[in-house]
Amino acid sequence: MNSATDNRQKQPLPPIDPALAHTLQRFARLDADTPTPQLDYAERRRLLSELQAGLIRSALPGISRAEHFLAAGGREICMRSYRRPGSGSGRTLVWLHGGGWMVGDLNTHDDLCEHLAQFTGHVVLSVHYRRAPESPFPAALDDVMAVLQWLGDMRGLRPFAAEQILLGGDSAGAHLALAAAVRRIQHPADAARIAGLLLLYPPLRPGQDNDSMRRFATGFGLTPDAMQRYWQALGQPEGEAAQWLTPGGNRAAIAHLPPTLLMTASHDILRDEAEDFAHEAQALGAPLQLLQAPAMVHGFARMLAASPAARQQVELACSSWAELMARQRPQSK
Repeated sequence: MNSATDNRQKQPLPPIDPALAHTLQRFARLDADTPTPQLDYAERRRLLSELQAGLIRSALPGISRAEHFLAAGGREICMRSYRRPGSGSGRTLVWLHGGGWMVGDLNTHDDLCEHLAQFTGHVVLSVHYRRAPESPFPAALDDVMAVLQWLGDMRGLRPFAAEQILLGGDSAGAHLALAAAVRRIQHPADAARIAGLLLLYPPLRPGQDNDSMRRFATGFGLTPDAMQRYWQALGQPEGEAAQWLTPGGNRAAIAHLPPTLLMTASHDILRDEAEDFAHEAQALGAPLQLLQAPAMVHGFARMLAASPAARQQVELACSSWAELMARQRPQSK
């Protein structure tokens, strides 16, 4: 047991945010009241994620939205852009939604992406990548790389194809964002340069048995059984793609990450694996800042419309990330 793990186990935790607790109760009732015997596991989780998002949806006024479509390799990638009035940061934040690589879409993350556009001043481009189990890894990652390459090709031709491309995601989307950053470092010609990373509570290592995985196994939303299902559905790629399944293990690439803000949730089974990765990356010299959101559960960012405390934590992540990027010298191309 390392010192960071030792300290985590000794720290007393306050109860979770009451608004998040209430939201989890509402989600549980919705789950119980939605019998879907005709649907398989993936289809049911997708339906419930849409219903959950509708239950707490609260549109942010003044954010302009547009739909975009990219034809790549015989498939179509759907995207949605969000822009704050008068914003002109010259940066585009490509956002990858969470959902265990199986669940989630553009609609489930509307609230979050609107607020990201509001908090950062960047154009936010939400990407609906191919999902498991129909499209095993690295299909989702290939979609992300196609979007990043397209943004580079479209620079000057599309208003959201900005000079600087940032990349972020929540949960499974954060895993894909890190994998894309690692892949781009290894193969610079495959995509536009990524100038910064924003990672919210990413899953990084399958089969974990640590304090947070045991401590928050029930009653906090995401469970170890569900996480195991998600990893299994993602598949076991062969060849070069196998290394990107666990991108945190690419030590040579991790040392060259762009300015990265990683935020974990205090009451999340994924907390320890993400924080352990953050400490390892910092030891390698990566410009990574770690924040832990107190009284938060996994998925708090997509529930920010229902929880003022969750909204504050997302805003803190955005402002801290901006400060981190401002302190860093421009990365070489």
